[in-house]
Parts: sequence; structure tokens; C-alpha cells
Amino acid sequence: MALGVRTVRGWAESLLRTLEAPEKAVLQVGSEGTAPGTGSGVHVTLTYPDGTSVTVDLDGALPEPEALLLLAEQLQDSVLESTGGHPAPRCPTPGHTHPATPHVSHGTLDWHCPMNDGQDLHL
Repeated sequence: MALGVRTVRGWAESLLRTLEAPEKAVLQVGSEGTAPGTGSGVHVTLTYPDGTSVTVDLDGALPEPEALLLLAEQLQDSVLESTGGHPAPRCPTPGHTHPATPHVSHGTLDWHCPMNDGQDLHL
């Protein structure tokens, strides 16, 4: 099934809350790419108050779990950079100061400690 703008917008809005994105960041989600040669699919752009932005192009042929994971990884990297390294979401392992990393299992996004391979830690 092809990715839909409504579904991807819902993912992005939820992710931005979890990632504690700057309040004045502007989210745009559409089916028109922002770069030349951008193919079909859904395109997510997050523009920060300082004018910088990130665009995540999700190919329409990507399975939903892969698209969700790609979106989570790319938005997390961008928000982390824009906030000066604020780790969000925080790692669920006590004493760890790094952010948790996204993982999709059975269509559900969870956040795990990147240092505990195979352990089932969720936020």
C-alpha cells in the first residue's frame, strides 16, 4: 500500500512531540518533492526558526515500517542538531545520558537504548 500524506503527517507530528522539537518549527508534509528529481512519495520538511530545514523524502514504494523508521531517524538527527544536542527521547536505561534510538517492531515505533543490543527497553 502506498504511503499517504495523512498517515505520514500523523507520524511526524507524534515524532516531533517525542523529540521535543522547537515550538516554532514549521512542519510541511506533501506529495510534491522540494528537490529536482524527487520521485513519488511523501515529502516531510521541518523548518526551524533560524531558517534551517531538513527534508525527508519517503519513496511511495517503501513499506510503512521502513518509512516510519527512516522518518524517525532523520527527524531525530535533525532535532538533536538544532537543539544543541538535547537528548530526546532520553535513553530508558538509568544513568545513560544519550538519546534512545528508534526501532520498529510489528508496525509499532519503540525507543531503545543503543547500548543494549537485544534488550527490550521501551519508552
